[in-house]
Amino acid sequence: MPATEESDFVANPFELISVDESKAPSGMEGDKWCKYIIKQGTNEIVGYSVGSARQVKKEAKEKVVELNLRRYGKKGPPKAKGKAA
Repeated sequence: MPATEESDFVANPFELISVDESKAPSGMEGDKWCKYIIKQGTNEIVGYSVGSARQVKKEAKEKVVELNLRRYGKKGPPKAKGKAA
């Protein structure tokens, strides 16, 4: 059965791929920068944040949760068909 846009969307949640110590991004100052990568299917978000790798990983995981909640809008995630509540 071919995949539908909705099933592709549901099947590809955002996920944290990596958090690594990094130099400050161009034009920024300071120490202890980390680079994080979040992916959803073929989409990739690369971000930088100041803090320890542990701290940035925690913050990036929170962003992933928020991004996944926003994917569904006000209606929330789609309900499984054929199952009684």
